[in-house]
Amino acid sequence: MKNGNINEFIDKLWGGEELIYTYNGKKYFSQGYILDDGRYRFELQQWEPEGNLLWKVEGFSNQESLEKFLKEPLFDGKTFWEIEKDAEWVDE
Repeated sequence: MKNGNINEFIDKLWGGEELIYTYNGKKYFSQGYILDDGRYRFELQQWEPEGNLLWKVEGFSNQESLEKFLKEPLFDGKTFWEIEKDAEWVDE
């Protein structure tokens, strides 16, 4: 991961922290949080070039949610692990 340590980035994803990163000219935002009904929700949004919710998972633990996220081909048909060396962590 450019501009950051991948292990620290994954730890922050696991903890549900708000993270902003870019890949292939697109800006992404990931976070996890507890819903009003007590379920955990993890989501991926694309912020640029246009904003929209790309993916979400609800009702799993933060560990299960992270594992699902890391395995999904969400980035131009690639998984996070396939793009991580070309992704840049943006600290805003």
